Parts: sequence; structure tokens; C-alpha cells
Amino acid sequence: MRYIVRHAGSALLALLLGCGDATMTQASRCLSLTVPEGQEPVTVSQPARVSLFFGVDTCDGQPVSGLSAEAFEVQENGKPLSVLESRRVVRPKGQRYRMGSVLLLDLSGSVLRSGDFPTLKDAASRYVRTVLGARDEGHRLSILTFDGREHPDVLVDFTADQATALQALDSLEVRQCTANAECAAFPDRRTCAGWRCVDESTNLNGAVVKALDRLDGSLDQDAVTWKEGALVVFTDGSDQAARVSTLEMLERANRSPARRFTIGLGAELDDKTLKALGPDGSWPVSKVGGLSDAFEAVAAKVTARANRFYLLEYCSPKRSGQHTVKVVTRWTKADGETLVGGLSRTFDATGFASGCELPE
Repeated sequence: MRYIVRHAGSALLALLLGCGDATMTQASRCLSLTVPEGQEPVTVSQPARVSLFFGVDTCDGQPVSGLSAEAFEVQENGKPLSVLESRRVVRPKGQRYRMGSVLLLDLSGSVLRSGDFPTLKDAASRYVRTVLGARDEGHRLSILTFDGREHPDVLVDFTADQATALQALDSLEVRQCTANAECAAFPDRRTCAGWRCVDESTNLNGAVVKALDRLDGSLDQDAVTWKEGALVVFTDGSDQAARVSTLEMLERANRSPARRFTIGLGAELDDKTLKALGPDGSWPVSKVGGLSDAFEAVAAKVTARANRFYLLEYCSPKRSGQHTVKVVTRWTKADGETLVGGLSRTFDATGFASGCELPE
């Protein structure tokens, strides 16, 4: 099964409170609680633990992250559970979810020779610290760099370790040559730009295709049930190598379920292509000083998507029989409006007993 698609539809089950109300015509006014196709959102374990795994978005598809246990009301058979008779916690997503993301960085000659590389590297490092800094064991990040060559370099393979990713970015500052004549010692290198030998051209289109192949393939092979991808592309210009046409690149990009974001620097950008490549967010930056804010904005969006998944567990006071559990979620927006959504399922309490404990 391919990983999670861009829009909730037949591949997702969404039981909503409010979205089906005829008086609620704007989708953004409610919450959608969703579960993956083919996976039962409610599981039970002895002596009386009930676990629910789901994602929370607004009904127009915006992720809702960072909710605490207090945002979720648990009902059994239509009645709210007493907090004195049942404990509840929101637990890490564990092995049920994977966010795979690729950071694709342009290291063509124009970037390295411009003097902007140190700022780019610092901005990329801040991105890494954000997306891998929340102890989210479900997130795996890979960093690729590209220039004019056919294949991008894999700076670091998919990892959840922040230190590993940051060390990989630091390695880009190691000088490998000082003159083009020295590049003969490096396979598949053509010219020298200080930090490392490169093909000074820009194979943006080809790099995007290869990065998506790598991202989609990695998630397809992952055994985790619920998974999602994100591609973040930085470039300071347009494709020059012409190894892959822009049309071919965009067609490949649109076949991928991955979310896509672009950051462009300078006056030589192809804004139309960058916006088409980054439908989930595109940031044109006129001056290098704006890179940090752009990378932070993308990191916030990627992190919100990763953190919109919840594993809510509680100790049920039931001791036998079939029962209905409903989770009602409330979230207050910055403008004061409160959105509401819910998810209902049945569970079997046969054999439940006292002594239920929930790890913090």
C-alpha cells in the first residue's frame, strides 16, 4: 500500500462532529479525526487499557499539533468518563507512524562562489534542529545535495539522530581542493569551488526526480502502517543541465504523495516552477539574510504534520461486554474560535479487571 495520500478520501476513515452539520458550510470550522485504511483505531490490552491512534486536522486539511490530554474528552456509551475512575494520557506515536523527509540543497557553482554558503548551512542546520529536535522517534530525515551531475549526493541517509545530520552539514565546510586541476583525483567531479569539486551547472529537475524516487521508495519499504513524506528543496536558480525537462519533473512530482516545499534565493529564480514544485509552500527570498526565516517556516509546517498524530490511552472502568468509545476533540484557534471533531468506535471489555497502569 502506498503511503498516506494528500487528501482524506476513500483511503481514510473520518468520523466527524460538526463537519456533517448543514449549518457548518466552511470546512475550516471543524476538526477531522482520521485513521489509516485497514487499521482499527481502537485496541485493548489487559487489564483494562484502551488505546486509540488517529490524526487531527481541520476539515480543510490543516494539521493540528501539540494537543495535550486535556483537549480530548473520552466518552463511553455516550457519557463522559469520570477522571476519578479512569486515567488517560497522550503517548508518543511509537512504531505506528513515520514521517520521512528529504532536504535537497543546491550546491551548484553559483551557490558556492556567491559567498552565501555559510548562511545557507546555518539555515539548514536550524531546520534540522527543529524537525529532529522534538524527540519524535517517528521522523526520519535524509539530506541530499546537487549540482550539475546526474545524481545528487547523499550527504546523510534517513536518520532520526540530530547530531548525525548536523555533522553531515558541517562536513560541507571541509575544503577538498583549491584549484580545478586538483579535481582529477575525485571521480565524477569536473570543477572546483573551494569546498568540494562539483559540476558547476544546476541539475535541479533531475535532482528532484531522484530525491522523490528515494523518498517514495524508502516509505514504500517501511513496514509502519501510517506514513507520510515531505520534500524540501532549496535552490538559487533554475535548471541549467537540461538532463530532465521541467514538464517531466513536475509530472513526476505530482505522482508522489509527498508534501513539497521550496525555498528560492536571488533574482535568477523561476518563480512559476518553484510554486508548482512547492504546492504546500514556496518561499522566494531576495536576500540571503531571509533564508533562516524561510527554513524555519518550512520546518514548522513539516513538524506540524508529523505532530498531528496522537496515541491516546486510558483505563476503562468497564469489566465486560461491548461498548462504544468516543473521543471528542476541541481546539481553540488564535482568533478565539473553537473547533470540534470526534471519532467513535466499539471495543470489547471482556476480561477487564482492576490494576490498569499507564506509563507516563
